[in-house]
Amino acid sequence: MGDYSKSIRNILLILLIIVVFNVLKELSGLLIPLALAGLLTILNLPLVNFLEKRRIPRFLITLLVAILTLAILWLVITMISGTVEQLIRDQDFLAGQFSRRVNAALVWVGDTIPGINVDILQAQLNDVISPANIAGLIGSVLGVLGSVGSSSILFLVYYLILISSATGYRAYIEYVTGPGESGDARQVWDMTQESISAYIGIKTMISMATGFSVGLICWAFGLQFALFWGFMAFLLNYIPSIGSMVATVLPIFMAIIQFDNFGLILGLGILLGISQFIIGSIIEPMVMGSRLRLNTVTVIFGLLFWGYIWGIPGMLLSVPLMVMIRLLLERSEDLSILARLMGNAGKPGRKKPALFTRIINRRRENG
Repeated sequence: MGDYSKSIRNILLILLIIVVFNVLKELSGLLIPLALAGLLTILNLPLVNFLEKRRIPRFLITLLVAILTLAILWLVITMISGTVEQLIRDQDFLAGQFSRRVNAALVWVGDTIPGINVDILQAQLNDVISPANIAGLIGSVLGVLGSVGSSSILFLVYYLILISSATGYRAYIEYVTGPGESGDARQVWDMTQESISAYIGIKTMISMATGFSVGLICWAFGLQFALFWGFMAFLLNYIPSIGSMVATVLPIFMAIIQFDNFGLILGLGILLGISQFIIGSIIEPMVMGSRLRLNTVTVIFGLLFWGYIWGIPGMLLSVPLMVMIRLLLERSEDLSILARLMGNAGKPGRKKPALFTRIINRRRENG
């Protein structure tokens, strides 16, 4: 009888997971802004807690945090809106220029390396990189940005609701769990919230460093839209592996269109690649440590899964969401093994904790 009940429970659990996945996909237009607002709220909870300890009224905390966040978002949107409009206006010219540069490069290859049929290569590549196709690609990318912008009102509503409730979340946990269980529930929530907010904060700083380095390199080479490429590098850094490659390739495409000197294009590509490697493969692992680092299989699965469910926004959110899932699984004795399967064992014998661990320990010591 026990085995039969366990089998029924497992079947119901599988059916529930399937239903949840379908709901996530069908309601993506409503849930993506909610996920973004939730992550941003978690990121701002340390600031909310700091202001609460200074005995600032709750309504004033909500007002200050909301104004600060919206001001930053407005500045970002203002900075990139002009670039996006210019790209839309010039997309036909950019596509045609890129196609002509590639054809010229093929002619050079044919003159340099004997035995290569340049006409066949040109015919095949012209079908792939024709101005119409490239313009369509630019239009689809800008369409994604436009869809994100169209969800901004819904995101704003979600964020204002969540941030206004952030000051009373501890009282709400006590109400839901009851007096006897509120202490454990609050401890679990505080540990999870601290870990997630620290992860998002550190990841954001690393992404800002990536965006600054890419923008600075593009500006030093005189590349057009250097600020825009830096912002795209910041945004794409949240997408594991693929994001850094795309953030490197996009400025190189622009360099091919703008520069006649192959040395400038090569130098730009080398410096962008070195910058991405240093920040992504050396600095980030040192800062994060092993506790919140996901193994390669988990990262790829999360990228594919959330990309399938929510598209490009899901790919941007894949790592934070998988980190949240891992942290929640760690709190369950029955499911903690899944959390260990998702993570890395880390390097043995490491004496100094990573910056992430030091931040969490410092917050707990300060109460």
